[in-house]
Amino acid sequence: MSEHEPDGLDSALRVLAADAAAPPTLSGGQIRRRGEARGRRRRVVAATAAVVVLGAGAVVGVPWLMDGNKEVRRPVATDPPNPSLSAPAPASTRARVDIRTKVLTFEPAGEKARSFRLTMRDDVTAGSAKVRYKDPRRKIPALLSDPPDNSYNLEASWVVELSLPSGEVLYLFADDASGSPMNRSVLRVPAADAGWVYDRLNVGDTVTLE
Repeated sequence: MSEHEPDGLDSALRVLAADAAAPPTLSGGQIRRRGEARGRRRRVVAATAAVVVLGAGAVVGVPWLMDGNKEVRRPVATDPPNPSLSAPAPASTRARVDIRTKVLTFEPAGEKARSFRLTMRDDVTAGSAKVRYKDPRRKIPALLSDPPDNSYNLEASWVVELSLPSGEVLYLFADDASGSPMNRSVLRVPAADAGWVYDRLNVGDTVTLE
């Protein structure tokens, strides 16, 4: 090693020390502003991430649909209504017998009212009779006396059995034009219309006699 080499090493070390001790090229205010800018960027990134997380949670609870360029919100499905609570009760047919004129008038729900001439006695009991039984064909008590005897020997068609509050029973059925004796419990409907009347009277309906 020559005598000049230590001097070269010392010079290199002095240069490095001078570079380290050299003042920064930016002023203190510029360095501070850069630090503040970096802090703001960190806060914006954190807030954006939070919004994305919240949005993902909302999408799980409320599904979304895309309709062209529009975003359409679809409500979350709920349980269907209970039909037993919301369904209206079936309407009853309004039926009225005018004892004086011997006319049965029907006002079926959703249909035009119709009237029928009945074959009946003048002393039929007035009141609100309930339909308690119906049968397209059955035997009913013999109608030879007041009250009728207990033998069931009269075959009748389109039979509707009515009950008055007093317990008296009335029979509404097709008139077969046989001329059989009657008592006041009998209301004969024209044979051509008896099926129509039968179909529109339901058990529980009221037939007003007045």
